Amino acid sequence: MADLPQPIQRLDELFQAATIAHEYVADRHRELVELDADDESSRRLLAESAAVILEQMPRLTARMRRLGREWGEHDLLDPQRAEQTVAQLAATLAQIEPELSDLRGRQREIAAELTDRVRSARKT
Repeated sequence: MADLPQPIQRLDELFQAATIAHEYVADRHRELVELDADDESSRRLLAESAAVILEQMPRLTARMRRLGREWGEHDLLDPQRAEQTVAQLAATLAQIEPELSDLRGRQREIAAELTDRVRSARKT
């Protein structure tokens, strides 16, 4: 079996980055809870970050995941078709990557906002 194609590797990297970002967000929210400074707004931000990796990214990448499974089958049985599938993967990633980038940007905004709230709560 060949190494994973670059589009699949890139997708995995994007999911890993989003997961790490959400873990950071969850840690900041946990700090707010410990400081008795969490509120409905901070809980909404936490939920929004979770939705990125649990709902929005999976919805956006469903076709890529299907193509990835097809590539795995083709890689073993039909190498020429596997190459065509890699091309489809690359094209699909190019279409969805801007939206995935926007989602990661939103996670960065959420992390920054919660970090600011933690800093403010520590000062009081």
